[in-house]
Amino acid sequence: MDGLLALKRKQGGNEIMNRNIILFVIVAVFAGRVLVCLNSSGGIAQGQTTASGVVLQDNFDDNKTGTMWKKFGTMTGAAVTETNKRLEFTAASSVSVPFIGYISDKWWIDPNQDFQMKIDLYFDTNSYNSGWICFGLTSDATGPNNNYVTLGIGCSGLFQNYWREWNDGSITRMDFEGRVMSGVTLYLSYDSWYDILYLSDSGYGEKGSWQTMSKFVKGTWGTVPVYVFLAATTESMTITAGHAYLDNFVIEKGKLGSPYSDVDPNNDDPDPTTDVAATVSIVPSVIKRKATSDRIIAVIGLPQGIELGDWDSTTMPVMSPGSIKADSQTAFVWADDTVKILASFSRASLMSAITTDGQATVYVSGELEDGSNYAGSCKITIE
Repeated sequence: MDGLLALKRKQGGNEIMNRNIILFVIVAVFAGRVLVCLNSSGGIAQGQTTASGVVLQDNFDDNKTGTMWKKFGTMTGAAVTETNKRLEFTAASSVSVPFIGYISDKWWIDPNQDFQMKIDLYFDTNSYNSGWICFGLTSDATGPNNNYVTLGIGCSGLFQNYWREWNDGSITRMDFEGRVMSGVTLYLSYDSWYDILYLSDSGYGEKGSWQTMSKFVKGTWGTVPVYVFLAATTESMTITAGHAYLDNFVIEKGKLGSPYSDVDPNNDDPDPTTDVAATVSIVPSVIKRKATSDRIIAVIGLPQGIELGDWDSTTMPVMSPGSIKADSQTAFVWADDTVKILASFSRASLMSAITTDGQATVYVSGELEDGSNYAGSCKITIE
């Protein structure tokens, strides 16, 4: 495919070549060759999305961040806002934004199953600087820092384009293709058996796909939760309200996972995921991959009003990612009359579930004697 580029991502804080420089090199390839759509056989799908079989969707009509998303990458001079029944992005020319947007909160996609998703995008800003809006997948629950793939539309040097970017933790690859329509619908679909991800503007699967990425999820990330993000990225581009937005996000096929057994991302209840909100801390909080001990301890704090007799000693807590069941637990009453649960988990199992070093979020959930669920989360650091 024309425009395929790869660059090594330098570590240790060294500056990475930006997308604007990359595009300067390849714009000449596309001069006089602006395409109407990504694949040569079909047109761009537009308009409001409809779904006959919906696993999860958000049309942003409520104009507020629901429980299924959390914001990431926020900074002064750039904003992501649900307004006008869509997800809008704005940015000042004084800032360059790696990524800013929404990421799935307390749910993910299981890569052991096929999945399909789509979204409507609108971007009509022209500039000599660069900016894009997109949606994508990452193995990082905090946002697309490393290990991500994204598909979107944008502009650079007055070159209106489709854009795909893939980062496997050490190398970033980019593709660009000319674009004439401001509003498009883009599609991501995954074949779990063959570990192939398809990117398209005309539908799901191999037929008409613009890019296919073999051995990307399991072959690169391992069998880990896949988080969905909706985002924008800019390089000193001014984006004003109403000129860059996403709408009508739909997952039409797939299996959703969660650290909580009763999660429902479509539920707008302020706390749909658990009956009892617990506090969690992990000992040690900094976990070494090459540590000699295979044990990590979760300290679970239950709120006032929960008594020691409410604790179910026969049902083991579960840690996620990885759905790791504790191999032992005990409980006691703390000095402030709250119940604490100590649960022991396998470090090796958690390391298999979280394949990248750095900060990560872990969740612990369990069940009380009356059948109600408790759950909580905390940050750990993996080295």
